[in-house]
Amino acid sequence: MNSQYFTDFPEKSDVSAVNVLTIAAAFPSLVQPWLVNHLVQIAKHGGDNRIISRREEHSVFTDAIRDNHLLDKYCCLPDDKVSLFKFYVQSHFNSDIRRATQHLWKSYNSTGTSLKTRVFDRFSAPAFSIKPDIIHSHSELVGSKFVRLIQATRLPFVATFHGLPPVGVPLISDSQRKAYVNATDVIFVNTEFAKSQYESLGAPSDRFAIIPQGIDLSRWPFMPRSFPEDGKVQLLTVGRLHPDKGHRYALRALKTLLARGTNIHYTIVGSGPERENIQHLAQSMGIANNVEIHTGIPDEQLAQIYARSHIFLLPSLRSKDGYHEETQGVVLQEAQATGLITVATRSGGIPECIDDGVSGYLVPDRDSDAIADMLTGVIDNQANWQTIQRKARQWVETHFSAEIIGAKMNAVYRDVIGRT
Repeated sequence: MNSQYFTDFPEKSDVSAVNVLTIAAAFPSLVQPWLVNHLVQIAKHGGDNRIISRREEHSVFTDAIRDNHLLDKYCCLPDDKVSLFKFYVQSHFNSDIRRATQHLWKSYNSTGTSLKTRVFDRFSAPAFSIKPDIIHSHSELVGSKFVRLIQATRLPFVATFHGLPPVGVPLISDSQRKAYVNATDVIFVNTEFAKSQYESLGAPSDRFAIIPQGIDLSRWPFMPRSFPEDGKVQLLTVGRLHPDKGHRYALRALKTLLARGTNIHYTIVGSGPERENIQHLAQSMGIANNVEIHTGIPDEQLAQIYARSHIFLLPSLRSKDGYHEETQGVVLQEAQATGLITVATRSGGIPECIDDGVSGYLVPDRDSDAIADMLTGVIDNQANWQTIQRKARQWVETHFSAEIIGAKMNAVYRDVIGRT
């Protein structure tokens, strides 16, 4: 899909513009719309992007990737050694890349690094031979592999930490993390919760910039909703289908509501290993007719689902094993922006993303009765729906607009470049 090596960044007319080389775990990825918004904002501030990852996900992705030609600025580094060697040889024919590779190789000869590390870094060098102003890693797992190479470029280095991955997703070692965070100039986190979590893992306390993940409000238009004329309330959850998302507690709450005579239908959107378990649980509880699941749907269909829904539920769980815990929950901002009434659990950084009782409502995690009672309260308080909806939109416009977040992000970039 992509060329074997990158072309140079275009000349910049705006001195405040920043060209960024982005390191991601996967690209393009439907489950990371915040990353796309981040890349779009770089361009809107006059800069340009180059993106590398170790995994490609092509099946379905947000329209913003196509609209902003991000696939033309992306390269997936091969994962196996043979393909990585071919990638290196093909890229090496470009003279600019060859000179950059030779320069980096010379810088390694005196470092004492292992042969394996030298070979990996040397093969990866073509991806770094473009002319960025700054390197930004959004993945510990991938970014930690490039630490020595990043340091050799002498470019400013920024990392993003949005929480530990779910159980089963590989983690880097403590020594790898120490080398990774010590190489950074700034660490982006989306909430105070994420900051405290990364500090507990050894990240330096003086390097954080708290900048939430922003959303493109033009893609999430405000549509105030009244109580449905047919009386059927549409409940929606969007997110990974994983045990830490708490879908089972949502299903139990749904069964309670149906037993109370509430006319309600539950739509779940997402992909992940829990899909079959969620379906089986709904069937065993006798509520399958009131539940539908969508996986890998395009933007247009997702927008239609949002438009027909009334209440958004995010039942994420607090961690009991020290692994993943929701640090922001971007879907909450998307839901609030469109006019959905949001109900979410007090887990991770979620309480920082809802003005409880004003722009949405918080409930304890792992408590299906609390979820059911809150949903009943929202449904019964129909007269207050539009007030909550307007407050939710204002909350997102003030705190999570991609334009506002993009300006803050670009200011941090310029500050880091100026200091280094």
